[in-house]
Amino acid sequence: MTLSRNELIRYSRQLVIPELGPVGQEKLKAAKVAVIGAGGLGTLVLGYLAGAGAGEIGVFDFGPLELSNLHRQLIYRTGDIGKLKTELAKQRLLEINPDIKVNANEGILTAENIRGALEGYDYIADCTDNFITRAAINKACLELGKTYVYGAVYQFEGQLAVFDPRGGPCLGCLVPDVESMENQACAEAGVMGPAAGAVASMQALEVLKLILGFENLKGKFAMLDFRLADFTVIELKKREDCPACGAKARLDKRFINSLAVEFITPEELKARLDCAGLPRVLDLRYAWEHDLAHIKGDAWVDFDELIKNGAGFQPDDELVVYCKGQSKSTTAFRALREKGFKNIYVLKGGIDAWAEKIEKGMLRY
Repeated sequence: MTLSRNELIRYSRQLVIPELGPVGQEKLKAAKVAVIGAGGLGTLVLGYLAGAGAGEIGVFDFGPLELSNLHRQLIYRTGDIGKLKTELAKQRLLEINPDIKVNANEGILTAENIRGALEGYDYIADCTDNFITRAAINKACLELGKTYVYGAVYQFEGQLAVFDPRGGPCLGCLVPDVESMENQACAEAGVMGPAAGAVASMQALEVLKLILGFENLKGKFAMLDFRLADFTVIELKKREDCPACGAKARLDKRFINSLAVEFITPEELKARLDCAGLPRVLDLRYAWEHDLAHIKGDAWVDFDELIKNGAGFQPDDELVVYCKGQSKSTTAFRALREKGFKNIYVLKGGIDAWAEKIEKGMLRY
């Protein structure tokens, strides 16, 4: 695979790096990289991979761009609001580099379909923001024997790792207790845009180093505290009791799909609300989010008070809890179940799904 004159000029600033050169650039040109998540991490990872000349890039995400995405997802514009992120990302990447191939893959990746989606790619970048999808990525890469780069951001903090299933530790070795990672979606916990940018830049660099065969974070875990400008790297060890890759690995449902949660879909809740015997619908977001948009007839409750003492509700009450997505409400579900609440459900997809499927004119943020 030779480089054209135009490619030699385009990539000249990295071609002069002695360890890279034309041979390294040809490796990049031949590489196929899947980037899962086109949000705060994914958009910048995508941009850097396109700029560096990764030959084929798969963009995986679902849903339209929202106003609240723009403070950190810098390849999008205000005029793009309402359009699908995957198509927007493809358009922007081809504007950055028309010599590459970009595949836009719209739709939710699940434990059932993710293996088929990823098997055609050489390298994977996990830029998602929920643990269920991360666990599914881990499982698929274990089964396919593919190395992947994990990135995460939370408020002023970041995490980075490279997982190689061909002998090294995996995500399950790092987080064998799935419940401890459940409430991390940035839409609910918050994120500083530059923090996402810093992690994404490092994540893109790890992908490029994998392709080029350079030393990387394989078998290590980087923790970044941007509030204190602190950067720590630790060695990861493969765990014999890992629920995903250990000696007695089960690839079990608890790790892949999280602890069983009883969901109610937006359509099912709408039908219930239209009938007698209504469940109590509880909004677990911040009060200012409730003021922006909420489900008619619901009640706002303080999340911490609810999980601590039930916020005045009784174990026999029928409750439906919701947040922006479903991470925060899943945490509340578990806490209340431990307190003896039996009739509690999580609104699947949160208010985002309600706005998409039921109240299409509802403000989305």
